[in-house]
Parts: sequence; C-alpha cells; structure tokens
Amino acid sequence: MSLKKFILLVIAVLVVMSLTSIASAAQKKAAAAAPAQSAGTETVGVVDRGEILNNHPGLAQARQKLADIARQKENEAKAAADKETDTAKKAQAVQAKRMELAEEEQKLMAPIYRDCEQAVREVAVKKKLNLVLDKFVVLIGGVDITQDVIQQLSRKN
Repeated sequence: MSLKKFILLVIAVLVVMSLTSIASAAQKKAAAAAPAQSAGTETVGVVDRGEILNNHPGLAQARQKLADIARQKENEAKAAADKETDTAKKAQAVQAKRMELAEEEQKLMAPIYRDCEQAVREVAVKKKLNLVLDKFVVLIGGVDITQDVIQQLSRKN
C-alpha cells in the first residue's frame, strides 16, 4: 500500500471515529438540554450525520486545506524516510508524520463538528425532541430533522 493511500485511509478512519464521538456527545448533551417530558410523550429525532457534515458550508475549504497538508506531510515523510537507513527509524519517521497529519485534521475538523453538533442541538430544542439518533441505527420511527439541521447550519454561516 502506498504512503498516500495509507494516509488517506488513516484520514477516513479518523473522520469516522470523530463522527461517532461527536454523535455520542451530541446525544448526551441533547438529552440533558431537552426538557423532561412525561413517559409516553417522548419524541425522538433522527439525523443523517454524513449528509449534515457533507452540507456544512466550511467542509470544502477544510478538505482542501487537509489535502494540502496531507501532500506536505507525505513529502516530509518521504524525505525523512530517505534520510534513514534503518527500517525501524524509517517507519518511526513516517509514523510521526502520520500523527502530525492526524493532529492537523483534528484542528481543522473540530470547529465543523462543533457547528454540526450545535445545529442538531438547536433544532432538537426547537422541535422539543428528547433524543436525537443517527437514522442508520433506527429501524422504525423518529422524526427526520436532517434538512432542518442543514438549514440551521446554512443560516449560521
């Protein structure tokens, strides 16, 4: 596997892990922020997190920056690996650049994830939802608020 493909794979894995973490935090915060309702009157919202993220106004710019940084880190990794003769040290140099890339991705994506989470929370409160889940884990039921969240994001930016 080439270094570029590996870096892209690492980026994809980190994005998925970040989305999962954000969804979990959003669920906890939405549940805490939503007013308690009597049993039997709970309303559940569902969202497509991927669609929300893909429609964030700042995502294209963040992806471009991340691609630029990934190219830079790949070049730095190659240069560092070329300087080393020891295989273990080459691997360490490449791993260090991967970690730097992951840190940069976290810095770039954190505000976008925060915006998405905030928009979900605002729509949930507006619609008096007690719980918001990813629609891909819900088989039946729930109010789909994905488009409302996307509209909320676009109003903010």
